[in-house]
Amino acid sequence: MSRSPLRRAWDLAGPGLGLAIASVGLLPAATANAQSSPAKAPAGDALFISPFGEPFRSATGLADWFAGADADHDGTLTRKEFAADGLRFHARLDADRDGRVDGFENNAYENEVAPEILPQSAAFRSDQGEPGAPAPRSRGLDGASSFGLLDEPQPVRGADRNYDGKITAEEQSQAAGRRFALLDEAASGGLTLPVLQARLEVRQAPASGFGRFFRRRPD
Repeated sequence: MSRSPLRRAWDLAGPGLGLAIASVGLLPAATANAQSSPAKAPAGDALFISPFGEPFRSATGLADWFAGADADHDGTLTRKEFAADGLRFHARLDADRDGRVDGFENNAYENEVAPEILPQSAAFRSDQGEPGAPAPRSRGLDGASSFGLLDEPQPVRGADRNYDGKITAEEQSQAAGRRFALLDEAASGGLTLPVLQARLEVRQAPASGFGRFFRRRPD
């Protein structure tokens, strides 16, 4: 019994032809599945990072941080309250409770607590984010500076006064004093939410052209 030309071609091609045809049939479905899986949105548009590096992922992040740091809830953040908030976050990062935030704990902070401050984070990409929201790099800012009140890209490491890779509670307190002085431009001894909000808005305003490299920031 003679075989048809199509049957003879199939026999000569072997199983490879069948696999090729099957893969062609699966291709449209795979493409559809890839298109239906949305890319993960960056977190930068709803993120505030406190002067000590603590992330608050909310549109009201600054107010949330302020309310927690203002211990007596009188609407004014004193130097003492500000420093206490820094020590609280320092204790949170001190996983082994030895009184210091070391290199391992710093790495955990950067990769697990606030990964948005890393350059490779999607939060820094200029081609993503909410419409109309300037990407951090388009504002000429780096790291945590992009999401906070001070021009300090890594606030945890920034407290390491003697550069030994470990931040003690004393160094954290000293950093709190320096940062409070920068924020308290009127030297009033207290910080208020409206003043800090105005500062944050200035820092996050988009800059155009070469202005992003040369514009003066309120630090």
